Amino acid sequence: RRGMYPPESGLFRNPYREWIGAQMRGAVCGQVAPLNPRKAALLAWRDAEISHHGNGILGEVFNAVLVSLAYGEDPMRRCLEKAVSCIPRDSEYASVLHFALAQCMKKQDFYEAWAACEEKYKRYNWIHAYPNAAAEVVALYFGKDNFNDVMHYIAMCGQDVDCNAAQLGAALGAKLGTKGIEDHWTDPFGDEIITYLRGNKTVSLQELINKTVSVVKQLEDV
Repeated sequence: RRGMYPPESGLFRNPYREWIGAQMRGAVCGQVAPLNPRKAALLAWRDAEISHHGNGILGEVFNAVLVSLAYGEDPMRRCLEKAVSCIPRDSEYASVLHFALAQCMKKQDFYEAWAACEEKYKRYNWIHAYPNAAAEVVALYFGKDNFNDVMHYIAMCGQDVDCNAAQLGAALGAKLGTKGIEDHWTDPFGDEIITYLRGNKTVSLQELINKTVSVVKQLEDV
Protein backbone atom coordinates (compact mmCIF):
# COMPACT_ATOMS: atom_id res chain seq x y z
CA ARG A 1 0.00 0.00 0.00
CA ARG A 2 2.91 2.34 0.71
CA GLY A 3 4.72 1.34 -2.47
CA MET A 4 7.55 -0.30 -0.53
CA TYR A 5 9.48 -3.27 -1.82
CA PRO A 6 11.97 -5.65 -0.19
CA PRO A 7 14.02 -5.19 1.89
CA GLU A 8 12.23 -2.06 3.17
CA SER A 9 8.90 -3.91 3.25
CA GLY A 10 10.22 -6.34 5.85
CA LEU A 11 11.85 -3.71 8.03
CA PHE A 12 9.66 -0.61 8.10
CA ARG A 13 7.74 -0.32 11.38
CA ASN A 14 7.72 -4.10 11.71
CA PRO A 15 7.99 -5.34 15.31
CA TYR A 16 7.52 -8.91 14.02
CA ARG A 17 10.49 -8.87 11.68
CA GLU A 18 12.37 -11.53 13.66
CA TRP A 19 9.43 -13.72 14.56
CA ILE A 20 8.66 -17.10 13.02
CA GLY A 21 6.56 -15.91 10.07
CA ALA A 22 9.38 -16.39 7.56
CA GLN A 23 11.01 -19.33 9.34
CA MET A 24 7.84 -21.37 8.93
CA ARG A 25 7.92 -20.88 5.13
CA GLY A 26 11.39 -22.31 4.53
CA ALA A 27 10.67 -25.96 3.78
CA VAL A 28 9.23 -25.47 0.30
CA CYS A 29 12.37 -23.60 -0.77
CA GLY A 30 14.36 -26.69 0.11
CA GLN A 31 11.88 -28.95 -1.63
CA VAL A 32 12.27 -27.13 -4.95
CA ALA A 33 16.08 -27.10 -4.62
CA PRO A 34 16.93 -30.66 -3.52
CA LEU A 35 20.61 -31.11 -2.66
CA ASN A 36 21.28 -27.53 -3.66
CA PRO A 37 21.39 -25.67 -0.33
CA ARG A 38 22.83 -22.54 -1.93
CA LYS A 39 19.85 -22.18 -4.25
CA ALA A 40 17.45 -23.07 -1.42
CA ALA A 41 19.02 -20.35 0.73
CA LEU A 42 18.71 -17.78 -2.07
CA LEU A 43 15.03 -18.59 -2.65
CA ALA A 44 14.35 -18.43 1.09
CA TRP A 45 16.13 -15.08 1.43
CA ARG A 46 14.15 -13.56 -1.43
CA ASP A 47 10.89 -14.75 0.07
CA ALA A 48 11.71 -13.81 3.66
CA GLU A 49 12.83 -10.24 3.04
CA ILE A 50 9.34 -9.38 1.80
CA SER A 51 8.00 -9.64 5.35
CA HIS A 52 11.01 -10.04 7.68
CA HIS A 53 14.48 -8.69 8.36
CA GLY A 54 17.78 -9.72 9.91
CA ASN A 55 17.58 -12.88 11.97
CA GLY A 56 13.99 -13.36 10.85
CA ILE A 57 15.31 -13.94 7.33
CA LEU A 58 17.97 -16.36 8.54
CA GLY A 59 15.24 -18.48 10.12
CA GLU A 60 13.74 -19.21 6.73
CA VAL A 61 17.18 -19.78 5.22
CA PHE A 62 18.00 -22.35 7.92
CA ASN A 63 14.87 -24.41 7.29
CA ALA A 64 15.30 -24.23 3.52
CA VAL A 65 18.88 -25.47 3.75
CA LEU A 66 17.91 -28.24 6.18
CA VAL A 67 15.23 -29.62 3.86
CA SER A 68 17.46 -29.31 0.81
CA LEU A 69 20.21 -31.32 2.51
CA ALA A 70 17.73 -33.95 3.70
CA TYR A 71 17.44 -35.32 0.17
CA GLY A 72 20.97 -36.70 0.43
CA GLU A 73 22.36 -39.81 2.09
CA ASP A 74 23.54 -38.15 5.32
CA PRO A 75 21.55 -39.02 8.47
CA MET A 76 19.41 -36.21 9.86
CA ARG A 77 21.84 -35.33 12.62
CA ARG A 78 24.53 -34.69 10.03
CA CYS A 79 22.08 -32.68 7.90
CA LEU A 80 21.28 -30.63 10.99
CA GLU A 81 24.95 -29.96 11.69
CA LYS A 82 25.55 -28.93 8.07
CA ALA A 83 22.54 -26.61 8.07
CA VAL A 84 23.72 -24.96 11.28
CA SER A 85 27.18 -24.45 9.77
CA CYS A 86 25.65 -22.63 6.78
CA ILE A 87 24.26 -19.80 8.92
CA PRO A 88 26.69 -16.85 9.35
CA ARG A 89 28.57 -17.50 12.60
CA ASP A 90 28.50 -13.83 13.63
CA SER A 91 24.69 -13.68 13.56
CA GLU A 92 22.55 -13.88 16.68
CA TYR A 93 20.46 -16.57 15.00
CA ALA A 94 23.55 -18.75 14.64
CA SER A 95 24.28 -18.32 18.34
CA VAL A 96 20.84 -19.80 19.10
CA LEU A 97 21.47 -22.80 16.87
CA HIS A 98 24.93 -23.43 18.30
CA PHE A 99 23.70 -23.09 21.88
CA ALA A 100 20.92 -25.60 21.28
CA LEU A 101 23.27 -28.02 19.53
CA ALA A 102 25.76 -27.73 22.38
CA GLN A 103 23.06 -28.58 24.94
CA CYS A 104 22.15 -31.68 22.94
CA MET A 105 25.75 -32.84 22.98
CA LYS A 106 26.37 -32.37 26.69
CA LYS A 107 23.01 -33.15 28.29
CA GLN A 108 21.77 -36.65 29.08
CA ASP A 109 18.53 -36.55 27.12
CA PHE A 110 15.97 -34.46 25.27
CA TYR A 111 14.32 -33.18 28.44
CA GLU A 112 17.51 -31.74 29.92
CA ALA A 113 18.63 -30.22 26.64
CA TRP A 114 15.26 -28.57 26.01
CA ALA A 115 14.99 -27.32 29.59
CA ALA A 116 18.29 -25.47 29.13
CA CYS A 117 17.08 -23.89 25.89
CA GLU A 118 13.70 -22.96 27.31
CA GLU A 119 15.38 -21.20 30.23
CA LYS A 120 17.88 -19.44 27.95
CA TYR A 121 15.21 -17.99 25.66
CA LYS A 122 12.30 -17.57 28.06
CA ARG A 123 12.29 -13.79 27.61
CA TYR A 124 11.26 -14.16 23.96
CA ASN A 125 7.69 -14.41 22.76
CA TRP A 126 6.64 -17.96 21.92
CA ILE A 127 6.26 -16.93 18.26
CA HIS A 128 9.76 -15.45 18.09
CA ALA A 129 12.23 -17.27 15.84
CA TYR A 130 14.77 -18.01 18.58
CA PRO A 131 12.96 -20.43 20.92
CA ASN A 132 11.43 -22.16 17.92
CA ALA A 133 14.81 -22.57 16.24
CA ALA A 134 16.14 -24.14 19.44
CA ALA A 135 13.13 -26.45 19.57
CA GLU A 136 13.79 -27.67 16.04
CA VAL A 137 17.42 -28.40 16.81
CA VAL A 138 16.71 -30.35 19.99
CA ALA A 139 13.82 -32.35 18.54
CA LEU A 140 15.71 -33.32 15.41
CA TYR A 141 18.92 -34.14 17.27
CA PHE A 142 17.25 -36.61 19.61
CA GLY A 143 14.60 -37.85 17.19
CA LYS A 144 17.20 -38.47 14.49
CA ASP A 145 15.78 -40.38 11.51
CA ASN A 146 12.60 -41.55 13.21
CA PHE A 147 9.52 -39.60 12.13
CA ASN A 148 7.46 -40.62 15.17
CA ASP A 149 10.17 -39.60 17.62
CA VAL A 150 10.84 -36.25 15.96
CA MET A 151 7.14 -35.39 15.98
CA HIS A 152 6.91 -36.43 19.63
CA TYR A 153 9.84 -34.29 20.69
CA ILE A 154 8.83 -31.21 18.72
CA ALA A 155 5.33 -31.42 20.18
CA MET A 156 6.80 -31.67 23.69
CA CYS A 157 8.71 -28.42 23.10
CA GLY A 158 5.52 -26.43 22.65
CA GLN A 159 6.18 -22.89 21.38
CA ASP A 160 4.82 -22.38 17.83
CA VAL A 161 4.62 -26.13 17.50
CA ASP A 162 2.54 -26.52 14.33
CA CYS A 163 5.03 -24.49 12.29
CA ASN A 164 8.00 -26.33 13.76
CA ALA A 165 6.44 -29.75 13.19
CA ALA A 166 5.70 -28.81 9.58
CA GLN A 167 9.31 -27.86 8.87
CA LEU A 168 10.78 -30.95 10.49
CA GLY A 169 8.11 -33.13 8.94
CA ALA A 170 9.13 -31.84 5.52
CA ALA A 171 12.77 -32.61 6.25
CA LEU A 172 11.97 -36.14 7.44
CA GLY A 173 9.68 -36.64 4.46
CA ALA A 174 12.53 -35.74 2.13
CA LYS A 175 14.83 -38.10 3.97
CA LEU A 176 12.52 -41.09 4.48
CA GLY A 177 9.95 -40.85 1.71
CA THR A 178 6.41 -42.13 2.22
CA LYS A 179 7.69 -45.56 3.26
CA GLY A 180 9.32 -44.03 6.33
CA ILE A 181 6.11 -42.41 7.62
CA GLU A 182 3.43 -44.62 9.13
CA ASP A 183 -0.04 -44.56 7.61
CA HIS A 184 -1.73 -43.16 10.71
CA TRP A 185 -0.08 -39.81 9.96
CA THR A 186 -1.52 -39.58 6.44
CA ASP A 187 -4.73 -41.64 6.32
CA PRO A 188 -6.91 -39.00 8.04
CA PHE A 189 -6.11 -36.48 5.29
CA GLY A 190 -6.37 -38.48 2.11
CA ASP A 191 -5.83 -36.24 -0.91
CA GLU A 192 -7.66 -33.17 0.38
CA ILE A 193 -6.02 -30.13 1.96
CA ILE A 194 -8.35 -27.50 3.42
CA THR A 195 -6.84 -24.01 3.59
CA TYR A 196 -7.86 -20.45 4.38
CA LEU A 197 -6.54 -19.11 1.06
CA ARG A 198 -9.07 -17.22 -1.02
CA GLY A 199 -9.70 -19.08 -4.24
CA ASN A 200 -7.97 -22.19 -2.93
CA LYS A 201 -10.10 -23.31 -0.02
CA THR A 202 -9.62 -26.94 -0.99
CA VAL A 203 -6.48 -28.21 -2.68
CA SER A 204 -5.58 -31.66 -3.97
CA LEU A 205 -2.41 -32.96 -2.33
CA GLN A 206 -1.37 -34.75 -5.50
CA GLU A 207 -1.93 -31.59 -7.51
CA LEU A 208 0.23 -29.65 -5.07
CA ILE A 209 2.95 -32.28 -5.36
CA ASN A 210 2.83 -32.10 -9.14
CA LYS A 211 3.16 -28.31 -9.06
CA THR A 212 6.14 -28.54 -6.70
CA VAL A 213 7.88 -31.06 -8.95
CA SER A 214 7.25 -28.84 -11.97
CA VAL A 215 8.95 -25.94 -10.17
CA VAL A 216 11.96 -28.17 -9.44
CA LYS A 217 12.28 -28.85 -13.17
CA GLN A 218 11.94 -25.15 -14.01
CA LEU A 219 14.70 -24.25 -11.56
CA GLU A 220 17.16 -26.85 -12.82
CA ASP A 221 18.59 -24.47 -15.40
CA VAL A 222 18.32 -21.31 -13.32
